[in-house]
Amino acid sequence: MTKEEVLAKLNFDVELRGLSKNTQDEYYSRVKSYQNHYDKPATELGEEDIRQFLHYLATEKKLVSASVNTYNSALRFLYGVTLNTKLNLKQIPRHRKQRKFPDIFTKEEIQALFDACNDLRDKCIEYLGRYTHRVAISN
Repeated sequence: MTKEEVLAKLNFDVELRGLSKNTQDEYYSRVKSYQNHYDKPATELGEEDIRQFLHYLATEKKLVSASVNTYNSALRFLYGVTLNTKLNLKQIPRHRKQRKFPDIFTKEEIQALFDACNDLRDKCIEYLGRYTHRVAISN
């Protein structure tokens, strides 16, 4: 099967399931990118190639988790539905989103923020903030 035949069969399966036009376009472009990366049709590639490709996207291309997972979903659909190939999905994990923790203010920075409050509305927000903080600490 050629790369074009794989893409045509993918399009047919995506349309047959009634997936949204956006999903159809995403899956098509992701699978096309995958095949072009290896310059082979997906029928000649396997599970280890998928793993290497997803690793390449995350580490070398530095794509965010959501983008890597879009490729992942497209390739799972391609192999599982279009090519009717069984994959060990534990070997093709979803990419976890990296959480960024907020910066923590120093006591001096917080006091400076409170000192900057000069009207009643700001004072109420300040009071509620301090109260909520105390409740959170006591729990």
